[in-house]
Amino acid sequence: MKTVKGFVRLVGAGIVSVGIICLLLCFYNIMPVHIENKKGNTDYVWPANSVWVKATEGISFGRFDANGYNNLSVTENPDIIVLGSSHMEACEVMQDESAAYLLAQKLNGKYTVYNMGISGHDFYKVCQYLPENLGLNDAVPKVVVIETSTVNVSEENVDEILSHTVEFTPSHNTGAIGTLQKIPFCRAVYHQAEGGLLKLFMPDSGSSSNQTTAEDTYAETEIDGSAYNELFSYLKDMEDKYGTQIIICYHPTEKLMDDGTVSFDSDEHLTAFKEYADKYGISFVDMTDRFENMYYKEHYVAHGFCTGELATGHLNKYGHAAMADEIYNEINNLEEAGELCQ
Repeated sequence: MKTVKGFVRLVGAGIVSVGIICLLLCFYNIMPVHIENKKGNTDYVWPANSVWVKATEGISFGRFDANGYNNLSVTENPDIIVLGSSHMEACEVMQDESAAYLLAQKLNGKYTVYNMGISGHDFYKVCQYLPENLGLNDAVPKVVVIETSTVNVSEENVDEILSHTVEFTPSHNTGAIGTLQKIPFCRAVYHQAEGGLLKLFMPDSGSSSNQTTAEDTYAETEIDGSAYNELFSYLKDMEDKYGTQIIICYHPTEKLMDDGTVSFDSDEHLTAFKEYADKYGISFVDMTDRFENMYYKEHYVAHGFCTGELATGHLNKYGHAAMADEIYNEINNLEEAGELCQ
């Protein structure tokens, strides 16, 4: 009997402990469980009008709109749609600090802007879903902004885009898995394990130092010109078919050096990406110079937060503000060139 009572107390203490942790997580990291997008223009969306709280990177909170995207409200038939990954989704900053929101403020009612960035939707997945997003509303958007942090393009990437076989992210929002995901404690443990917690206890003995020097070189693969040709031909066809303008905004990863300088990923792939974008008349905004000037003149980095590691992770409010500026400038350039009909 004594053993049974002890076991009951132990279980009860565990349940109370999990409850307390869940309560604390409500102020630290709460994300809803995503659901499959029945409209077919992304793998998934967030539940309508659901809320999030994030303090893992920066400190932010907000509510997704009725369509499951990170906006204050739904914009019907927007003039400009913004597509991209979690960087553009921007749950790490407040809603009025995202590039999409700031771009709308700069345009001051001239064009409406709608943020449709979704976590996990990299450049290739966004390109795959481009026709679905362009045909989603009654009116085709005048401009499509695509955020990317990669410029490496292979034949395999292009084949997946054209065949609509970019890896799909399923939604497990029902059954036992769906229930467990809704428990903050269980979800936190899962993400910590997935994010490398296990490596802390089982380190890779063969791993090398992560110290960064200016002489670091980036892994390079051979440039596949045919892949770039196919990709940009596809994007140009989308522009011509739907009568829209595509702006690709590239934000490179910065690396802080031991001597106080900053370095950015830059290789033949970036050069090739720029060349083929220019060849096919696709607007390309390279944030490298802007981020470099921001570091040396304003003493800010575009990625990372004071709650974590600077120059690592998602775009912060300075990165979003800089991107909004440069995208706004490119829209003005398109107008001056007569390529953007009002």
